[in-house]
Amino acid sequence: FVLQVAAKNIFNCEVEFPHSLDKGLYTKLITPRKLTFDDIEALKDEMKRIIESDAKISKKVVAKNDAYNYYLKLNLKEKAGNINSVITETVVLYELLGTYNYFMTNMPESVGVLKHFNLTHLGNNDLILTFPLEESGEIPAYVHHEKIFKSITDYDEWIGDLGVHYVDDLNKIIANNGVRDFIKKNDIIMENSIFNLAEDVIESNKKIILIGGPSSSGKTTTTRKLALYLETMGMNPIYIGLDDYFKDEDEKPIDENGEPDYEGLDAIDLELFNSNLNDLLDGKEVNLPSYNFTLGLKEYKNRIIKLKEKDIILIEGLHCLNEELTKHIPRDEKFKIYLSPFTPLSIDRHNHVSTIDVRLLRRFIRDSWARNYPPESTLKMWAKVREGETKHIFPHTGEADVVLNTAFIYEVGVLRVYGEPLLYSIPVESEYYNEARRLLDFLQKFFPIPSEYVDKDSVLREFIGGSYFAERN
Repeated sequence: FVLQVAAKNIFNCEVEFPHSLDKGLYTKLITPRKLTFDDIEALKDEMKRIIESDAKISKKVVAKNDAYNYYLKLNLKEKAGNINSVITETVVLYELLGTYNYFMTNMPESVGVLKHFNLTHLGNNDLILTFPLEESGEIPAYVHHEKIFKSITDYDEWIGDLGVHYVDDLNKIIANNGVRDFIKKNDIIMENSIFNLAEDVIESNKKIILIGGPSSSGKTTTTRKLALYLETMGMNPIYIGLDDYFKDEDEKPIDENGEPDYEGLDAIDLELFNSNLNDLLDGKEVNLPSYNFTLGLKEYKNRIIKLKEKDIILIEGLHCLNEELTKHIPRDEKFKIYLSPFTPLSIDRHNHVSTIDVRLLRRFIRDSWARNYPPESTLKMWAKVREGETKHIFPHTGEADVVLNTAFIYEVGVLRVYGEPLLYSIPVESEYYNEARRLLDFLQKFFPIPSEYVDKDSVLREFIGGSYFAERN
């Protein structure tokens, strides 16, 4: 909010916050003027001036029609569209120094508490806004990963060609019975991306392909689809899931709370994993394990593998980008792929769709039908999952040779159909009730989409059920 007001004061321009990026907020200043280092410093100084004034942020309850007309007058059509979709007769806006806006987060009473921040200039009129992390209170240093950035901006260009930047654009397609064709277009883009990925894998001429990413990124389905594409190109892919190398329950490392730690690399039987991998590369026969999560131990089901000339090993798991996992194999003999759903759609120009929220929705919907976990159980463990990702996955994203965006523009509409009943089941006395209400408020920005429009081999089926790959297994 402060950055929006400061940009208006200094450059008389609008700002957009389309994505989160490496613990920061990707920010675009919408002006024909090419901003310099001095301009960015002036913007930072104006933000500091506003913060030092401790200007009040006033909460206003406004008639829906008044808010709608206000945004139309400013030509902020996507915001007007969002207001129009609200079923209540009033909406909440926040006012700072004469500027009105709404945000999908709690707001302070005044801006004086926001004094710690930083702006990083990416070039052109692009910035990264960083602020203190909730867990440490420290401002993280921004680390630029060009492959991730390009994956996000390439997707932005494509949805721009379709004229779908914001939730309101998608909702209009749904309301006009156009969502079935739109889903097909989105799926074609995903299929083309996986086809190109298969070509990259073959061009790399590597035997070891490592596919990693955070929880609920669609690693399993993407790996299975990649395998099919490689088969059509004359290769014989062999799938290895890193989860099958979990240590047996009685050998699992224990965290600081005395509970088994499933998130760290220490949870993997590295000795067995590397022994199997080295034997395969040496041309030996290997009996691959399968982990029984019910019993908490590895089993052997006579899956005996010996590499042939056109065989290629696809290894999928949380830690696949971590060089420590396969440190005995030279780096130039491995090809690494990073997957994550970098959500391309924004609620509006000032409220991005959180990739973390999308992954959480994917996770607790899948946990409900696949593992019979109540949503509270997933919400309870999510903080630990996120902590594990921050510690064990994100520091290794720079290792990736290729980045694949596994998000779908339309997916939150589908997830709403499954997620709403689960979130409504959380009682008011639950410690996760407020989080459930926040997620419900987020979901209700999207019109629901029937799941029958989602193909059986879609990555999204990994989370809502009915996947071709689950049936194939």
